[in-house]
Amino acid sequence: MCYVANGVDDKDVRMDAHTTLGEPRLLISHEALRHNAGVLRAAVGDSVRICAVLKADAYGHGAAAVAKTLARGRLADALAVATLDEAAALPEVGLPVIVFRPVENVYVGRQRSQLEEAIERGWTLTLCSAAAVGDVARLAQARDKRASVQVKIDTGMSRSGVDDCDAHGVIEGVLRQPALRLGGLYTHFACADDEDDVATGEQFRRFCEVTDGYVEANRSGRRPIRHAANTAASLLHPHMHMDMVRTGLGMYGIDPMGPATGRTLKPVMKWVAPLLMVRTVRKGTSVGYGLTWTAPRDTRLGLVPVGYADGYLRSFSNRAKVIINGVAANVVGRVSMDLITVELGSVPSAQPGDEVTLLEDEAASPASVYALAELGGTIPYEIFCRIGARVHRVAVDEVAAEVEERAAG
Repeated sequence: MCYVANGVDDKDVRMDAHTTLGEPRLLISHEALRHNAGVLRAAVGDSVRICAVLKADAYGHGAAAVAKTLARGRLADALAVATLDEAAALPEVGLPVIVFRPVENVYVGRQRSQLEEAIERGWTLTLCSAAAVGDVARLAQARDKRASVQVKIDTGMSRSGVDDCDAHGVIEGVLRQPALRLGGLYTHFACADDEDDVATGEQFRRFCEVTDGYVEANRSGRRPIRHAANTAASLLHPHMHMDMVRTGLGMYGIDPMGPATGRTLKPVMKWVAPLLMVRTVRKGTSVGYGLTWTAPRDTRLGLVPVGYADGYLRSFSNRAKVIINGVAANVVGRVSMDLITVELGSVPSAQPGDEVTLLEDEAASPASVYALAELGGTIPYEIFCRIGARVHRVAVDEVAAEVEERAAG
């Protein structure tokens, strides 16, 4: 099938980041990704390792491409994912891989083959119980391997991890197992993005109290890597950097404390789609399911092929703004599964085929991830992670470079 955009046959136009071919796209700036890695490196210094968090397909940015970019020039020292399946989907880039989801008895039988693969490939598995220590040790011993593991310690978030009062038993259990190598000890902060909250300091104190005795080389001949700081703690609490920090949201250019911090992080993602069609309607015309918006005057309406199936939240109905030709335009009527309608009174020049920006890569934009998160009553993480698979991810900088190289050659 050939698509036509503004009368141009797509066989003559490559699918690059700067050409509208009729499909919504996420423009992923790997230049911005590299910039953010540099900002985070400057914040933590050269002696602290950076673990880039790539779970949930790198927060919707495309984990495979992000991993390759970070591996070039060693912009990160390790990669972290949530699940074994996510780890298996990563390309081989020569960086250590950490799997955060705890290994527990309920998974061992059902995921034996995946756990064996993890042990074979040297991924670091997370343990939170004595039972898990025994399970992974038996699997490793059966494969004649030594499994890399880390112990997660619950210091107050009460989500996952071994209680800090029971942590010594689990850690010592790992050290007693010849088939296990203690690679790390870590905890997770509940309120690190609140600079004035006392809970983070208390969690850090409890973590140090449990782990300070393990800072020297253990029986395996290695010292476990201690890590507690996420992006927020990496930026706000230098004394909590320890051996490694885990940077997720900051790597993608979003400040967990909000857009007005003065830091130089650059958003990596921009979500665009074509203006599919334009129509003129009379005053009093109602729009969309439930007819929740009525034109206050004669006006033009535009149709954009994005909806809640793509992650553009239904709660944006009659509230969100998009950017067309550099001008903000209102989303009117309800967001439906595959389409939204925008009112073009503020953009009289808008025509079918024009690019519509649904998620802007500028922090101050009314279509920024900060603005959309506020409208949706949520956080930037969720906005990113909800963007669906049918929205094509395009590595904008790499495509632009290829286009320029073809033109020059």
